[in-house]
Amino acid sequence: MNFEPLLTILIFSCVFAPLELLMPARQRPDFNWQRYRTDLLHAIVGGYAIRLGAAAAITWVVASAGIWGNAHMLPLWVELPAILLVSDLSFWIAHRLFHAVPLLWQFHKIHHSSEHLDWLATYRVHPVDQIANATVIAVPALLMGFSPLALLIYGFVYQWHAVFLHSNLKTSLGPLEKVFTTPHFHHWHHANEPEAYDKNFGGQLIIWDRIFGTASNMTRYPNKYGIEKTIAEQFLTHIFEPFQRPRGK
Repeated sequence: MNFEPLLTILIFSCVFAPLELLMPARQRPDFNWQRYRTDLLHAIVGGYAIRLGAAAAITWVVASAGIWGNAHMLPLWVELPAILLVSDLSFWIAHRLFHAVPLLWQFHKIHHSSEHLDWLATYRVHPVDQIANATVIAVPALLMGFSPLALLIYGFVYQWHAVFLHSNLKTSLGPLEKVFTTPHFHHWHHANEPEAYDKNFGGQLIIWDRIFGTASNMTRYPNKYGIEKTIAEQFLTHIFEPFQRPRGK
C-alpha cells in the first residue's frame, strides 16, 4: 500500500496547524469535526484517486503526442523559471475554464464550497477537477522535455505553495508579493463576495492575472467564503454532487 498521501498530510499538519494557531489571518471558527473529517477523506481517499487518474491521463496524452522537446539541455537555473512560467500559465488557463464553463464549474465548485479556509481545505477537490488540472499543468512541461530534476523541484514547491495559499496565515512576503501569490491573494479567489468573483486565478504567479485583468486589489481579508448554495459536509455528497442537476454558483 502506498502511504504517501497519509505521510503528506501528517507532515503538512505538523507545519501548518501550529502556524495557524500562532498567527491566524482570521478568527478560527468553532471546531467542526464533520468538516475536518470530510476534508481528510478528500485528502486521503480522493488523493489516491487523483494520483492514479492523473498518472494514467498524463501518460496517455504524452504517449499519444509523441513530441519531445530539448528543455532538459538548459541549465537548471534557466529550467526552473521556465517551467514555472509554462506550468503556471497552463494552470491559469485551466483554472479560468473551470470557472467559465458551467459543466466544469460543477466539479470545481466542490473546492469552493469551503466556508472557512485553512491548510486542510486545500484538499477539498473533486477528483475529476484535479485529474484534469494536473494533466493540463504537466503535459506542456513534459512535452517540452524539462529534466526530471526540474520537474521534481517544481512539483515539490507547487505542493507546498498550494497548502500555503489556502492556510489561515497572516503573512507578508514583502516585495515578492508583486510576483508570487500569497494566502491573502488566494483567499480573495475563494471569497463569496461580488467584488471577488472571477478574480485571482493564478496558482503561483500574479503576472497572468495582471495581464488578463483578473487581479483583485482588495487589501482586507474576505468576510465570507463558499458558494451561494451550500453543499452538505459529506465526502460522498461532494463526489456525486457534480452529476446532479446543476445549481447556481
